[in-house]
Amino acid sequence: MRIGFIGAGRVGFTMGKYLKLHGVDVTGYYSRDIGHANEAALFTDTSLFENANDLIKSSDAVILTVSDGAIKTVFDEIKVYPELAGKIVCHTSGSISSSVFEDTDVQVYGYSIHPIYAVSDRYASYKEFSNAYLTIEGNDKYLDELVSIFRSAGMRVGIMDGSNKTKYHASCVMASNLVCGLYAGAVDLLTECGFEEGQAEEMLVELFKANADGIAERGVVAQLTGPIDRNDVKTVEAHLSSIGPDMRRLYVEASKKVLKVAKAKNPDTDYNAMAIMLENAGVY
Repeated sequence: MRIGFIGAGRVGFTMGKYLKLHGVDVTGYYSRDIGHANEAALFTDTSLFENANDLIKSSDAVILTVSDGAIKTVFDEIKVYPELAGKIVCHTSGSISSSVFEDTDVQVYGYSIHPIYAVSDRYASYKEFSNAYLTIEGNDKYLDELVSIFRSAGMRVGIMDGSNKTKYHASCVMASNLVCGLYAGAVDLLTECGFEEGQAEEMLVELFKANADGIAERGVVAQLTGPIDRNDVKTVEAHLSSIGPDMRRLYVEASKKVLKVAKAKNPDTDYNAMAIMLENAGVY
């Protein structure tokens, strides 16, 4: 299968480079910014296309590695090309399903291919891209073939239903972006204790990294420690009495989820008093 990319950002660079290195026929890149497309083509040792139609004609599958907000706009621009008929069209959004490709007069086979991975560097992220877990959803016709291509390139792949894309993306956000909010809250509490912000971050970083590594290696149930795990109601009450209302809400809602993990870890422990306390603490 010949695969071309429309869009030359971090995901386009990374996925194209990774696939090319693993024997996939990557035709090249088209972008509104021809300079970016040329950089991507040089980086991946593929071709630069100066218009989208030429890339479509040279490819069996076209992957739109553009921002979420641009997917529909770009598709509307290329769906007028008769050469797109019968082709595979994909995007890499976590929150948008393949249904975005259904509004067309020509038959295309639409897919979303999302890497659960923070692609932070267009020139380096391909080196660790095999660590990403890909999810794919879309038309049945080429679904197995696309899954096979990525699995043959050494990646783990999960097939999902497109109707669940928004909930799926919420999960990814909770495991990544929202963790930044919890961490920022922890830093804020240390600054309230009199530490400088930089020092506060330095104090917490090893704790954070060790916990993340433990979750990755052992899972959340085995990794759980702390006062809720120990069923230490008094300590949790003391925490809640020491922090302001906004932080208290964050602490309580996170603690309710942690309590479920603790119950799974310690099925013989009676956490009823902890549950009641957290429920009452949630009334503001």
